[in-house]
Amino acid sequence: MAIAGLGRKQLGVSAIALAVVTCVAPGPAQAGWEDDFGTLRIGMVSNSGGRGVAGLGQLTTAYERATGVSVQIMVARDYPALIRAQAQGRIHYAVYSAAAYGVAAALCGCVEPLAAPRGLGGATGVQAVAIGRRGGSDGLADIEGARVVSGPGEEVGPQSLAMAVIAADGTSARPASITHAASQSEAERAFIEGEADILLGWRPTGDEKDADPSVGTLARLEAGGMALDGLEVLWASDTIAYGPHAVRTDLPDELKRRLGRFLLHVHEQQPDIYQLLEPYRGGGFAPIAADAYGGARAIVDRYASR
Repeated sequence: MAIAGLGRKQLGVSAIALAVVTCVAPGPAQAGWEDDFGTLRIGMVSNSGGRGVAGLGQLTTAYERATGVSVQIMVARDYPALIRAQAQGRIHYAVYSAAAYGVAAALCGCVEPLAAPRGLGGATGVQAVAIGRRGGSDGLADIEGARVVSGPGEEVGPQSLAMAVIAADGTSARPASITHAASQSEAERAFIEGEADILLGWRPTGDEKDADPSVGTLARLEAGGMALDGLEVLWASDTIAYGPHAVRTDLPDELKRRLGRFLLHVHEQQPDIYQLLEPYRGGGFAPIAADAYGGARAIVDRYASR
């Protein structure tokens, strides 16, 4: 599963380009900020991959009503462009994937998350998991001779954390092979058909254990004909929170509060606007802290160091 919206090459480009970027254009003074602020500039990447955003006029009006200031929504061509725009102060607010936020936080230090979406079942993020057949292995400490399969090696996602653990120096055992399939679906097929002993994938997580079990790698394996009682999760990473709506740290505190309130209530009060903001996860927004993205930072660090 690619949660990042960023490929490995894009991460490398971002690291090089942003290493020399200094957070500039400090925001207006806190006192009397409404008189001096001007226009709130919001950046997004189009879900369709184009240069437009559905419902742009409706979104602009909703943000203006929520904040009391004029709003301009800018569409970035990709996440590296969005990160550069926020780091350089050309936008105040950005809608990120988890890994894109990890890059922005690591290379700028001038952003903070306001809120992140939740799944319908209460999921707040995902975990990387290593899945084996029950009784076939005793966790990752005992994978000697196992055949491991994952999605594409260039894919930046939660399974990258599992790959890092397996490949880490000092582990007590080594798998017989690690295969990168052409797609995650192909990796799942190989595991189902017995061509691999351990599959790297993901599962949703939330306030309750295994939130929203209808999605994720285990659910896909079950749909492919495997019985769940014959499988076990050998290892799971820390939760990687869903990508946040993030603002520059120098934004006036009152404006941050207004934006936060808007996000927390938009699902209930303006469902049509919520659908435009978050078409994939229908559980509303919840407050989120920067430390929820430690897993995303680990993925970024793994690829940026290559």
